[in-house]
Amino acid sequence: MARTRKEWIGDNDDQRAPPRVRQRVFDREDGKCHICRQPIIGKKWALDHVTALINGGENREKNLKPVHVACHAEKTAADVAEKAKVAKVRGKHTGAIRPKGRIPSPPKALPKQTAIDKSAFKALEPRAMFKEIAQ
Repeated sequence: MARTRKEWIGDNDDQRAPPRVRQRVFDREDGKCHICRQPIIGKKWALDHVTALINGGENREKNLKPVHVACHAEKTAADVAEKAKVAKVRGKHTGAIRPKGRIPSPPKALPKQTAIDKSAFKALEPRAMFKEIAQ
């Protein structure tokens, strides 16, 4: 009869997994990086949250996998970029983020003005201010 182990769940997002949990995760994945699938033996490694904490993942044993330090840095950068994009799109849809300014448009070409020959105009006769009512 196999001994059952209770899954480790962190009290908060900042809590590190204890060494016994690190070893269980390493053994569960056969000592391979879950990103590049290369063996980790003799190299520096870290535990990675498969679903990043900033993207809604949980700090628990089933969400952890071993990765090379270099692979971990690349994945973390991708997770942060994804979070930023999601936040930007969400902000635009909810109206929380407004456009930075007007989109510049090319200036409209003004029509060329031609010289007006004023001699063609006649002087207008003055109008009467009030109409006389015929009785």
